Amino acid sequence: MTPNISTEIPLYGQSPEHLDLFSTTQKVVLFCSYRAPFFAYEISGKTWGVTQGCCNHWDCPRCGQQRARVEYGRIVEGCRQLESEHNLYFITLTCKGKSLKLADAMKGYLQWTNRLFSTLRADAKKRGVHWSYVQVTEQQGRGHPHSHVLTTYYPNDLVTGWKHSFSSDDTGLRVMTRKPVLRSEYLGAKAVSAGLGEQYDISKVDKVEGASRYVAKYLFHPDMFKAKYPAGWKRIRYSQNFPVLPKREKNAMVLLSREDWMLLAQKALTVRCADAVSESETRYQLRNADCFITARRDEVIAGL
Repeated sequence: MTPNISTEIPLYGQSPEHLDLFSTTQKVVLFCSYRAPFFAYEISGKTWGVTQGCCNHWDCPRCGQQRARVEYGRIVEGCRQLESEHNLYFITLTCKGKSLKLADAMKGYLQWTNRLFSTLRADAKKRGVHWSYVQVTEQQGRGHPHSHVLTTYYPNDLVTGWKHSFSSDDTGLRVMTRKPVLRSEYLGAKAVSAGLGEQYDISKVDKVEGASRYVAKYLFHPDMFKAKYPAGWKRIRYSQNFPVLPKREKNAMVLLSREDWMLLAQKALTVRCADAVSESETRYQLRNADCFITARRDEVIAGL
């Protein structure tokens, strides 16, 4: 049973600004910093494809973007599946105030969020509420982490409250405005007791497509790829029951040795390369093979 929420509250995903569909189109081909191996996969008959694998390192200029696209897809598709049976809620979590040192925030944030989620998971189990979530964490302008969470969980004490803000009018006078928001004393208190800040936001998701894409776009923020995070840092994490993307079955082989490439030459008459990097490696490895090699021509290798 969901809480009785005033219809005056704007639902998350209702306004156009929340429907920010992030484009991941990329024309420049980048090298893998960790030298991920190449793979060959059967397309049809004697036609095979070659692409470089993903090293899964966020700081890799090539594979960081590739991993972000995969996680993006899982978030959007997972939220679609959850929405078919459950309401979704959007929660923003923050660190403590400005007195908290950056080093302490980076060191303790994972522990604090783990502590909060353990408490919320126990509350969900006690009340019979489905527990599933995805959390994307990024650094704010001051460097401290904060998280955007899409979840099926909601506190039992959600009520309509007001958020006040101040601005200056045309005459320079300070004007206070307020808008209706959801508030939960339980969520606020548990966040603080877990070690997080007292500032939080929670809203009910109206349009899952817009909300899931809004959260997922933070995966492409430059800090995701450039910032130095401590060991064990979780840029994105899911509950164990969050839906996964279906695996694509392919007849594939890893190309680790010269013998692997020669085996590909025996299997393929035509080799289609995924990008300019794959083409360069394939043409070198199959330089004496009787294969027709093709590749996309709308890409350039970074730095060349």
